[in-house]
Amino acid sequence: MAKREAVRPDVLELLEREFQTTIRYQKKQNDITVTMTFDEYLSLWSNHRIRSMGQKIDQGPKVIDFYMKNTFRPVCSWVSRDALVRGGTMTVENAKITSAEDSKRLFQFKPGDKHQVKSKDKIRNARLGKSQTPEHVAKRTAGQKGVKRRPMSEQAKAKMRATRAANNASKGE
Repeated sequence: MAKREAVRPDVLELLEREFQTTIRYQKKQNDITVTMTFDEYLSLWSNHRIRSMGQKIDQGPKVIDFYMKNTFRPVCSWVSRDALVRGGTMTVENAKITSAEDSKRLFQFKPGDKHQVKSKDKIRNARLGKSQTPEHVAKRTAGQKGVKRRPMSEQAKAKMRATRAANNASKGE
């Protein structure tokens, strides 16, 4: 969306640094090759976000530094979880500018996700040889037990079924 000619030089310099940071981060963390050019990267940025960065630069170096180091800072992320292929490439089609918090949430474990073998080995090795006290075992066991609730009446069950059916119907399922 943004064009190089329409961006202030100081903002352009900041975006160039962010572009280089994106390239380094993706290479180091995900073994990803970023194939987009700086102009393509610039096209991912909205004019509103660029204007906002210009205003923060005008307010002073502390303001822009705080903005660029916080959880709501803009980062170059993936359009979806499926777009990330370790060892692959990042192009302008599968990248987007989003907040760091949203990018982090995109890749958090969701119901049904499984640990990779490498992750399981790392967890196993961290716990190997460390004995757990009976107190710790009891706490872990207590945390794994479900919460007991009183039995539901047939009327309450019917009401929940009706609510669920209405919600599913409104979603189009």
